[in-house]
Amino acid sequence: MSEQTLSDPSRPPGPGRVANEAVAERLGVLALTLEVSRCKNLTPSCRRVELAGDDLAHLDPKPGQDLMISLDGEGERVRRRRYTIRQFDRDGRRVDLDIALHGDGPGRRWAEGLEPGKMVEAIGPRGKIFLDADAEWHLFVGDDSYAPAALAMAEAVGPEKTVLLAIEIDGVGHEQPNEIEAPVLGPRWVLRDGRPPGDPAGLLGALEDVALPDGPGHAYIGGEHAMVTTLRDALFARGMTEESVSFKPYWRLGRQNAANGEPDRS
Repeated sequence: MSEQTLSDPSRPPGPGRVANEAVAERLGVLALTLEVSRCKNLTPSCRRVELAGDDLAHLDPKPGQDLMISLDGEGERVRRRRYTIRQFDRDGRRVDLDIALHGDGPGRRWAEGLEPGKMVEAIGPRGKIFLDADAEWHLFVGDDSYAPAALAMAEAVGPEKTVLLAIEIDGVGHEQPNEIEAPVLGPRWVLRDGRPPGDPAGLLGALEDVALPDGPGHAYIGGEHAMVTTLRDALFARGMTEESVSFKPYWRLGRQNAANGEPDRS
């Protein structure tokens, strides 16, 4: 794994601060000026970026929420991407973002080009999918773009409840570290085995092999746009209801995400 540490803390703020303040006020969240303090590759397909700054003293994220990062540009031309808050240390004023390295889009190029000392403008916390407090078991299923949010939420499940986990990764060696306290059922990691990203076959097969526990449960799905819809429908077919399934597309096959970081829905 490659790792870099803080080198020069005196860089100027990054692009997009003025635009971010307006967006943050409209959304009722915070505009944050942060500094890259550390970067390392957790796996060949996931890069962790640690950001630091006093603005984090006011952040109060829930598990699975994210920060919207300004990649470049000024004014109305700011291009943004959203990355899950994987770990948060308010006292230390630090936050870790885990970024899936797939495709060749601006988000990947931004993440791989970061160096300690670079200033980053962010908005957050973002995200409206939270753990269902009434559920006795929680199923997390999706591709590797969803892994950081799935693991952050799974780690917040208490040991008296149950986690079911099925996350698709490229292969052996791409498993991401986690500290889930609850008992874990399911395969945890589903190997892509040469299938192209976005192909739902592997996760559909994994779901068929997972027995859903008795009692009230909740499923959370994330990943490629069409894959998410397919997995959602498969769970509906097994008797889960709209109220017990939360889902969010993270990207769309063959299309770059829009400037606000969301998948193109056209």
